[in-house]
Amino acid sequence: MKRTVVFGAITLAGLMAVSAQAKVSEEEAARLGADLTPMGAERAGNAEGSIPAWTGSMKGAPQGLNYGGDGAALPDPYAEEKPLFSITAENVDQYADKLSAGQLALFKLRPDTFRMDIYPTHRDAAYARIEIDRAKWNATRTELANKGESIQNWTGGTAFPIPRDGFEAMWNTRTGGIPNPTQYGEYREIAVFANGSRNMIGNSIQTNFLFADRRNPVGKTETEIGNTLFMTMANRTVPAAEKGNMNLVHDPIDYTSEARKAWTYVPGTRRVRQAPNLGFDTPTGPGGLVTVDDTNGFNGAFERYDWKLLGKRELYIPYNSYAFDDTSLAFDDLLQTGHPNADHMRYELHRVWVVEATLKPGERHLYGKRVFYIDEDSWLISAIDSYDNRGEIYRTGLLNIVYHYAIDGYLARTQFFFDLPAGHYLASRLVNTTSQPIVDGEMKKTEYFTPSNLRRQARR
Repeated sequence: MKRTVVFGAITLAGLMAVSAQAKVSEEEAARLGADLTPMGAERAGNAEGSIPAWTGSMKGAPQGLNYGGDGAALPDPYAEEKPLFSITAENVDQYADKLSAGQLALFKLRPDTFRMDIYPTHRDAAYARIEIDRAKWNATRTELANKGESIQNWTGGTAFPIPRDGFEAMWNTRTGGIPNPTQYGEYREIAVFANGSRNMIGNSIQTNFLFADRRNPVGKTETEIGNTLFMTMANRTVPAAEKGNMNLVHDPIDYTSEARKAWTYVPGTRRVRQAPNLGFDTPTGPGGLVTVDDTNGFNGAFERYDWKLLGKRELYIPYNSYAFDDTSLAFDDLLQTGHPNADHMRYELHRVWVVEATLKPGERHLYGKRVFYIDEDSWLISAIDSYDNRGEIYRTGLLNIVYHYAIDGYLARTQFFFDLPAGHYLASRLVNTTSQPIVDGEMKKTEYFTPSNLRRQARR
């Protein structure tokens, strides 16, 4: 079945005509909160009614839900809903125009077990006031710099709520897609191999996203906040043989003036060393099933690819995936050979921006082409298709999305990355046996995220 691309408020011709322009006019910015949502999505639903209009009627935890606050499990506001229908290998051709190439490949790889249960689509979550104000401010002021490798005059929040090219859309995934000031928690990553065996690691993570600090007034930009996008310290807790290994990372806004900085501590050496080349297609995680720049769908420098915004389309993506974080579920319940247990997954139909990244001539990477599907309401990457250098689909990713009541914003939750030829996959950011991270905690001082403190923390 031929796949169609649905264009929203901005047509491809218009995108191409203004791709050199960054900030928009005051007149165009006035669309935010009018025919566009405060984050730049189309407020209206689709013609068929299968995607509703955005309402923003749900702010924080809905009344009647037993929510214990930041760090507690997120109750599911849609727990009583039943699937509208299920997509299986038998009927997948009927829905192929609303599936990614990677999803279609999963049906082909595991025809007997892979299933997508499709639920009603919800667009009722509101945004924090400061995120709305930041997006509005950025719309007429924030610009790309250094050939898209950095942004300037940015006050936090969604940098380009009305994006004009691939760079701007991708920058939104690391600006508007991170409304949480902190991420303090214990996570598990599990590689599930084709033969059913597994490999698990666990890390205690402490991350500060400096531009998401809600104490920063709107209008305060990188000239005052600095060039650091986030700082994170990770302490290995599982397996026992690796316990105490630690990593510290500083990620910049401007990769042309400052590279990513990373340090490691290994208990056997009792030394902190600066880690070289922590980026691009360096394998990472248990089993080495993902690259460093796969995390969150994409991270790091843009320099090896040409980026193109293809427009919008409707796609079935993991959404409102609260059930997968259920603390009563064991990993054996959640993770089957080949793919996560379909009984605990939830998919909805949403509009997504489609960005294509093509490897530049002379550059090297494991992926020759990557296609990113970015949810218009959250600016989170919800699915990724990665192709090898022969043009064959190689890996695909699906990222669960939830609305987090503590911050009035969307967050990416468990992330799945599938190695299609091998039949392996990785599930990362699992919290079922630990707890939900603290996403709006007290920001740690900059001194906490230093090599000297890494050494002190490691020796405690």
